[in-house]
Amino acid sequence: MKPVINHRWDVTIPEAREIQNELANRLIQKSLPISIKTIVAVDVSYTRWDHMGYAVLGIFSVVHDNERDQFILKDECILTGIDRVNFPYVPGYLSFREIPLLLTLFEKVNQPIDVVIADGAGIAHPRGMGLAAHLGLIFDLPSVGSAKSKLIGQYTEPGKRKGESTDLLINNRVVGKVLRSKDNCKPLFVSPGNKSTVDDAVNLILRLCFKYRICEPIRIVDQKSKELRKSK
Repeated sequence: MKPVINHRWDVTIPEAREIQNELANRLIQKSLPISIKTIVAVDVSYTRWDHMGYAVLGIFSVVHDNERDQFILKDECILTGIDRVNFPYVPGYLSFREIPLLLTLFEKVNQPIDVVIADGAGIAHPRGMGLAAHLGLIFDLPSVGSAKSKLIGQYTEPGKRKGESTDLLINNRVVGKVLRSKDNCKPLFVSPGNKSTVDDAVNLILRLCFKYRICEPIRIVDQKSKELRKSK
């Protein structure tokens, strides 16, 4: 799988900001596919002392459990890559740090993908172009962001029970949901990326949250990236 939109990645912060502003105008907001059978989840972990990144892409086959209204993971394929990270850590520019490492992994994907999920923002971003939105757009795929912490926006705390949520707002515009994914745990910050809606994004993530706060595909790739980093 190759990107349908190409741009430079070796850019300065002002250049990256300009790219984000231009790409944000191309995002499509529409419902996710009715039938979701294949999900891709991505994660990158880092070492501080040598500027290396450890990238993981997981391909998950899923079926919908109508009785419990959640997905069941049937199969998984894990792809990994290690490379130097050249872009600095700057909040709001995570895609320029991580996507260059993920591009080679996406090239190995040779099957249809229904949705991409990432541990990061979708449109809940200062320029509407978080990691999940960026990935979805350049590969012309539906995408959803599920972040563990807030990047931007205002909200009121949701109730303590799993499934309760409140709106995440930027300038009074709803850009995502603050979702309680497990009873009495810290919430997730869920937002649509490309070809998704706020309601579809939060419903997808909730159906992928099993025993843990983090949805299962992201939890798996996060664990794999840390294992890869420690093994090296």
